[in-house]
Amino acid sequence: MPRLESSIKKHLNPTLKNDGFVGFGRTFRRVSEDLIHVVQVQGSRYGGKFAINLGIQPRSIPDVAGNSPDPMKIREELCEFRRRLSETKSDQWWEHEGSEESMDAAVRAAALVYATIGWRLFSEVSGPESPLQKVTPAQFEAGEYSFSGFGSTKVRMARSLALMRQSIGNLADANAFARIALASLANASALRSELEELCRATESKQT
Repeated sequence: MPRLESSIKKHLNPTLKNDGFVGFGRTFRRVSEDLIHVVQVQGSRYGGKFAINLGIQPRSIPDVAGNSPDPMKIREELCEFRRRLSETKSDQWWEHEGSEESMDAAVRAAALVYATIGWRLFSEVSGPESPLQKVTPAQFEAGEYSFSGFGSTKVRMARSLALMRQSIGNLADANAFARIALASLANASALRSELEELCRATESKQT
């Protein structure tokens, strides 16, 4: 039986390799300064189509599971900032039949979208001028920023930005982002105690 992994190896792997990614199967990774980039092919549970998920994980903070991120093993769903590869703002899936020819055509089409759009999405939020590094608490709270579609919930993004600022010694902004996350929490959130401790830690070290 034809396998999607064979088409990925033939038609998507070379495109990602040219962009600095390494990997096999359906998951590919690269390190870009202080960030880990992940490209992961997600098949539909019903078969016949796939999507491509993109992830960004700061190396200085824990991943979604609370572990130190491993650049060689992390998967897209463990990245704090995620989005789908798409030519538009809507969700995009590439459909295929069960034949090798159909899978090859679908993966070639997806590889072309990465080559024209995906690399740019990563580049827009990476490097010294990355909005992940430059956004201020006030801009974030007002929604005056763009992470090129990468993100998660407001609470998790604010928490991640707080931890990133704390890692570089910017305790004032770390405290402000932590307070934004805390203010956005639901009453029973499991993150409350962690965020309260982060607020106390960054506040006490400023005095």
